[in-house]
Amino acid sequence: MSLEATRLEERALEYAREAVELDKRGLRALAIAKYQKAVDAMVGLVNRYTDSPVRRTYLRKVREYRERINFLKGVRVGDVTSALTYAPTRPGAKEPGQAPTVGQREAQEEETSIRSYRSGVTWDDAVGMEQVKRIIQQAIVYPNMRPDLFPLGWPRGLLLYGPPGCGKTTLAAAVSTEIEGKFYAIDAASIMSKWLGEAEKNVASLFHQMRALALRGTPTILFIDEVDSLLGIRQQETGGEVRVRNQFLKEMDGLADKAQVKLHLHVIAATNKPWALDWGFIRRFQKRIHIPMPDHEMRVDLFKHFLRNVKLEQDTDYQILSKATENYTPSDVRDICQTAVIEVVTELFESGTASDRSTQPRLVGMRDLRDAIRRIRPSVSEEMRRVYDSWAERFKAV
Repeated sequence: MSLEATRLEERALEYAREAVELDKRGLRALAIAKYQKAVDAMVGLVNRYTDSPVRRTYLRKVREYRERINFLKGVRVGDVTSALTYAPTRPGAKEPGQAPTVGQREAQEEETSIRSYRSGVTWDDAVGMEQVKRIIQQAIVYPNMRPDLFPLGWPRGLLLYGPPGCGKTTLAAAVSTEIEGKFYAIDAASIMSKWLGEAEKNVASLFHQMRALALRGTPTILFIDEVDSLLGIRQQETGGEVRVRNQFLKEMDGLADKAQVKLHLHVIAATNKPWALDWGFIRRFQKRIHIPMPDHEMRVDLFKHFLRNVKLEQDTDYQILSKATENYTPSDVRDICQTAVIEVVTELFESGTASDRSTQPRLVGMRDLRDAIRRIRPSVSEEMRRVYDSWAERFKAV
């Protein structure tokens, strides 16, 4: 295997390891993104390096990870309120409401600890969103490069909202890479605690840790995924949910009060349901950015991006593909390209010729991509699209 193939394999394994870790922590959106990167890398290996001794293993892992991605996507669009009752089970656990022993408290703190990491996502992964990236650069990147040019400070909170699968998580991770900062990712499962009073303490402790990093000069980003499931308004709320929301509001106000210190600490929240948030929370995010569905030209760029390392027939027409994928999200477009490639590679194995390392799969053509489009339906309806556009008209602040 060549040096290039070895590096691609190492990236694939690293993405897979990170995906499993994020999956265990309940960070579904980030896990999906990492699983997808692992799949993309493995498909690249299968498609480009026929002499790989573990080719069949890659294909099996691709299928496993795609199944996990589809499962997590199903969980994401389902009822996420169950995440607020998160209660890790362990031997000797007491019933809710009872005070934990010292040993149990230490075990629980270990289970709910939130660690930062360096994101490997870049601006190039956020295809076609130039206007959105420009807004984020103004709010985060430029102030980190030259804080002396911002005498009035800069926005502390960014709210990214729009349909699922349009790149909100990718943008948040990419900006942390751009500023070479620490990236904290949380959701309901990583914050909520069944022990009375613990969840809000988790929030206070997290912000204290991030402020300490920022004071030492380390740019820090807190990313709240599916913020509506953690801080949204519900008809029936428990006291713990209200206290957690109030603690977040208090911490956000604290960032604003300390604006003169010019800490490089930013909070980015993402939601598919912005209407589930109350105005008190929304107004603390000075930048409310609509992540829209891709238009025709952006879908052209998406197909080019996802197929850039695929051997294609000359009849490939990106304009036709874009026209056939109205109301498809970037995630849908990636699934289409991946499905077409996997089907072509599968033909080689089913023909019985894959054992000959000199054989190559045929080129991917328009027929394969059209078949994939027919099999994969769009994630967002026209009605859903209008709902997001309507909310954007009322609340956007860019």
